[in-house]
Amino acid sequence: MDAEDAHEVAVHFGEGTPINLTPKYPPTPHFEIEIKEKKLTFEEASRCLNTLGKDESGVRYAYLMLSATERKLTDISTVVNFKHLLFVDVSGNFLSTEALQVLTQIPYLLYLRAERNRLESAGLKVSPYLQVLLLNMNQIAETCDINQPMLELLELGENVIYTAQFDAERLPNLKELSLHNNHLIDTSGVYPSSLEKLYLNNNKIVKINSNFSMLPNLTVLNLRENNVRKLSGFSEHLANLVYLNVRGNKITKVRQFRKLAVLPKLETLILLDNPLYEGKKGDTVVGEEDQETTARSTEPDTEATTDFDGSEVDSGVKSDPFKIHLLVLLPNLKRINKEFVTMTERDVAEKKGRKLIEEIFEEQSSEDETEAPTTTEFTTDYTTETELDEKSYDENEDDEEDRTLKNDEEGGKEPNVDENGTERLNI
Repeated sequence: MDAEDAHEVAVHFGEGTPINLTPKYPPTPHFEIEIKEKKLTFEEASRCLNTLGKDESGVRYAYLMLSATERKLTDISTVVNFKHLLFVDVSGNFLSTEALQVLTQIPYLLYLRAERNRLESAGLKVSPYLQVLLLNMNQIAETCDINQPMLELLELGENVIYTAQFDAERLPNLKELSLHNNHLIDTSGVYPSSLEKLYLNNNKIVKINSNFSMLPNLTVLNLRENNVRKLSGFSEHLANLVYLNVRGNKITKVRQFRKLAVLPKLETLILLDNPLYEGKKGDTVVGEEDQETTARSTEPDTEATTDFDGSEVDSGVKSDPFKIHLLVLLPNLKRINKEFVTMTERDVAEKKGRKLIEEIFEEQSSEDETEAPTTTEFTTDYTTETELDEKSYDENEDDEEDRTLKNDEEGGKEPNVDENGTERLNI
């Protein structure tokens, strides 16, 4: 069975009935409990088999999936007797990395789910056809030892990872990576350049590093629920980034979003629950003179009802108070938070562009960015005195950059005009 045939089997079985490979389990509390040796017997394993389909020969039928979950197992060596397996789920047991290694002996394994176990490493032996590896909620700290040449999806959420260090040569086909709910404090590290979707939500990230932008194939980036204050670090190397989620961070200034102008294909920006929204109310956007033309229809959008992360898109909310400002800074956006951009809003942004640019650069620094750090800030997890000093320096540097840009807008430099003598806006 070659990789292409294996992928086809991964999608459909028998007469084409789809299979759900991602069942949801309730989270397991993390606390120490007594572990007793428990081995999966051949009889028990036989009862865990399901999904009858054609084997690698394409002629005979065999069971292709084994699901032995929530059994407190410490030994699953008997599973290798079922050599036709393509999908294995052993979540919710007491398996160590050594105990899990036995599954790499299954010749055509495509999908392995081993969440909520006692794995301390994801460095399994090479499985030549393995495409999906889900190891959420374990005790994994290192990522540099992962070597799976056919792997396309890797989930390492809710582990104890402090930095992302992947060997790109060992993961040449990795397209989707999730490191959610770990302990990352910045985006530094080494990621496979083949990545298309990256989920770093619910970490402790305070800084977006410039080397992080060397991911030319990335289309989706989720930085939700972190501690990001500034949007420096993005570059034109993220040439294919379409979706960016910075919801629930520490961004206090609208002008920070001008730094995203280097992303030529950015279409969706999620920024709710940042401090810049405090005290702001959404209004229906209308034209300067036309009070009858509303910015967006009140009819729900039936074509796009879910987000990239699976959350529902609410199309019945009021217009975002910063929507027009963001369209002035990032005119290629098609969706801002839970709302899609309308032609009316684009017209308003074009008419009010100059005025809004001045308003954005007149924006005062917030107390959060100008006051000295408090005792509470010094005791925040993973926050050191050096980091606070760097934060203060970065913010002062950012304010100086804004003042320079504003002076240029007000005439500090010669006007920037095109060949027809029309002045261009420097955003």
